[in-house]
Amino acid sequence: MKNIILTIVILFAGISCKAQFNYLNSTEVFDGIKFNNVPLGNIMTASGDLTKMKTFFGSDIQETPNNTGIYIGKNIFNTNLYFHFEDETDTGNNYDLTYIRVKNSSVIVNVKGLSVKIGDHKSKFMGFKLNSNNKYNFTDKDTGSTSLFFKIDKNDKVSEIKYISY
Repeated sequence: MKNIILTIVILFAGISCKAQFNYLNSTEVFDGIKFNNVPLGNIMTASGDLTKMKTFFGSDIQETPNNTGIYIGKNIFNTNLYFHFEDETDTGNNYDLTYIRVKNSSVIVNVKGLSVKIGDHKSKFMGFKLNSNNKYNFTDKDTGSTSLFFKIDKNDKVSEIKYISY
């Protein structure tokens, strides 16, 4: 009897977790997620190069080192966007994108045919799953290593947009 109950609990937990994600294939991740029309794949291959990031997002982009984590890192930002890159080799030559935060409503984020900005109503997400944390979570179906979150506030508006790569 314990095994049956345990199996049911595990099955239910798996179904519940799966229901909280809106899955993306690799093309939808790298080419379909866009920040102000710049594909995520381009941001990733820029590898934290300030010159490339300025080409994508304007000359007001700045860079600061961030060595508070396990690996050396850098923050690249302007008044609209914040990016964090880390170098797991600690050489300063191999930066990977780990985080993006949209700072205001001037940035349009595209995913799965949606164009969303901070302040938009959650009705834009018709047909997509809202998780128990009041977020629309779009994640890489193959690895689950990347997620794009749209947090919905008490007024049913997008209050936060973040991308995280694990």
